[in-house]
Amino acid sequence: MTFPNHFFVRRLHRCFARTAALLGAAILLAAPATQGQSRFPPPPTTEEIDAWVEDAMARWEVPGLGLAIVHEGESYLSAGYGVREQGRPERVNGGTLFSIGSCSKAFGAATIASLVEEGKLRWDDRITDHIPWFRLHDPWTTREIRVRDIVTHRVGTGSNQPLRPLVTDRRDYLMRIPHTDADHAFRDRYGYTNDMFVLTGHLVETLSGTDWDSYAREKLWSPLGMTTTTARMAPANASPNHAEPHAIIERRFIGNAATTGMPLEPVPWQYVENVTVPSGGVITSADEITEWMRFHVGTHPTPPLSRSSVQLMHAPHTVIRNPSSWMPFEGPGAYAMGWSTGRFGDVTGVGHGGNALGFNCSIALAPEQGFGVWATTNRNSELPWVLTKWAMARFVGTEELRSRDWHAEFEQSVAEGNRRIFEAEEARQAARLDQGPSVPLEAYVGTYRNGYAGELRIRLTDEAIPPLMPAEGRLGRWDGTPGVHERPAASASAGAERNGMSNGAGNGSANGAGEATGVLRLVAEFDGRERPVRMPLEHWHVDRFDMWFGDVRIGVSFMLDDTARVTGVEMDYYGRFERVP
Repeated sequence: MTFPNHFFVRRLHRCFARTAALLGAAILLAAPATQGQSRFPPPPTTEEIDAWVEDAMARWEVPGLGLAIVHEGESYLSAGYGVREQGRPERVNGGTLFSIGSCSKAFGAATIASLVEEGKLRWDDRITDHIPWFRLHDPWTTREIRVRDIVTHRVGTGSNQPLRPLVTDRRDYLMRIPHTDADHAFRDRYGYTNDMFVLTGHLVETLSGTDWDSYAREKLWSPLGMTTTTARMAPANASPNHAEPHAIIERRFIGNAATTGMPLEPVPWQYVENVTVPSGGVITSADEITEWMRFHVGTHPTPPLSRSSVQLMHAPHTVIRNPSSWMPFEGPGAYAMGWSTGRFGDVTGVGHGGNALGFNCSIALAPEQGFGVWATTNRNSELPWVLTKWAMARFVGTEELRSRDWHAEFEQSVAEGNRRIFEAEEARQAARLDQGPSVPLEAYVGTYRNGYAGELRIRLTDEAIPPLMPAEGRLGRWDGTPGVHERPAASASAGAERNGMSNGAGNGSANGAGEATGVLRLVAEFDGRERPVRMPLEHWHVDRFDMWFGDVRIGVSFMLDDTARVTGVEMDYYGRFERVP
C-alpha cells in the first residue's frame, strides 16, 4: 500500500494537535470566525480527502497537485500529490513551488493596502497624482481614475496580453493602453482586466522606491513566514522543489486546454515578470499559502495588515451578475479588491482563480467560519476549481451543495465550451475559399505601423524560422518571453513535428524543426523584448493569412485599394496597421 507524501508527517502533526488541545485550549487564538461552526457536519477526514484527490487527479489527468486547507482558523492539511514532472519520480509535497497565476492579484491589492497604512497614498487618490504621465482612452477617465478603481475591475480597459512579448517593461506596456478601445464605460460594470493590476505593480514601485517582489517580501511574506514565496522565476526554478508546468503536446489543438485524453509534456515556465507581476506571477507552496489564508481569516499571530484593511479588501465593490466558474459563490456576487465575493450556500465565499502556462490555481475562503482552501495543479485543468468547490461544500456548505457532483458539472462545462469552439472552427473551415492570393507575395512586403503594437515588418524569405514560442499557452495567454530554462527548439517542437503541422505560405514545409525549405514565404516581424518576434504566415484564402504564436492562431488580412495596392493590415489582437510609405 502506498501513502501520500504527507501521510506520516500529518499523523504526527495530528497527535501533537490533540495533545495541545487537551493541555492548552484556552491559549489558542479565539477567532470570531469559528462561532456557529457547530451547525456544519463533521468535516471530511484527511484520509477521505486523500482518496478523493487521488481519484480526481486520475479523472482529470493531472501530474501533480498542491493542496492546503485551513479549518477553524488553523492548518488542517498541507499536502502534495503526484509528481513534480511527468516521467520523473520526484513527488510533490507541501513545500513544492507552483506558479499561481491570477491568484496573485490578492497580493497586489494587499501591497496597495500596505502603502495606504504607511500613509504613502489613499484609496481615493487619483492615479495621476502619483504617476503624472499615465493616460487612458479619454481625458475625463484619465483624470478621475482612483486607486480603488484599479483593484476592483471597473475601469473598462480589458486585458492586453498580446503586448507582453513586445514591450520592454511595465511603463512601456501602460503607455500603449490609450491606443486601444475601452471594453466598457468607466465604472459602468464589472470587466475583468489584467492591465490595472499591472498598474498596481508600477504604483507600488513608484511609491516604495523598490521592485514589487522586494516590497511584497518585506511587507507581506516575511511577517507571515512565507520565506520561499517569490515573484521571480529564477529563484523558483533554482529551487530543488518546484513543479514543472505541462501542456498538451498538440500545439494547434482547437479546444480547451483542460481537455483530457491528449498527451502532455513538460514546458518552460513563462511570464513577463517585470510586466505581469502582480497581475500574475507569484510563486508559492501549500505550506506557505496556509499562512496567507490564516491571515485572511484573522487567526495569524503576526498579521502584516490591520483587520480593517483585510475587511475592506474582502468587501464587495463591483457587481458581478454572472459569476465565472472559478468564483467561490453561486448567483450574483461582486468583485472586491483582488478577490471575488458572494454567497455560497449559507456562507460568504471570498476567492480567486489563476491560470499560467501549465498551471491552474484556485483559492476560496469563508472568513467568518475560519475556513480556507487552496489547490493548484501543474497542468491547465479545471480540477483546482472542482476541488475548492467540493471542499467548501464539505466543510461549510449546505446539504444541497454537499450532494452535488462537482466533477460532472465542470466536465459538462468543458464539453460545452469545446462544442462551441469546434462548431466555430467548422464554420471557419466551411467558409474558406479555394482561391490563392490576389497579388504576388512580393506585393505584401513592406513596413506597417500602429500605435498599439508599433512597427510590423512583412518580409519574404526562404530562411529557416525556428518555432517562435513552442510552449506558449492557449486561451489568449501571451506571456511570451523565453523561459529561464527554455528547451532547445528541436526538442520543444517535437510534438509539432509528430503531428505533421505545416508552416509557411501554403508550402507544406515541416513546422518547428527550423530547417531551411528553399521555398519563399511571408514572415511577420515585430520588435520583441529580448529578440525579434517572427511568425511565418500561412495562406488561408485570397488576402487572408494565419500566423501562430505558439498555439494561438492570429488572423492577418491585407487591405487593398482599387488599384490592387496593399495599403494596410488588419490583424487579430493587434488591430489595423497602416502601410508606411
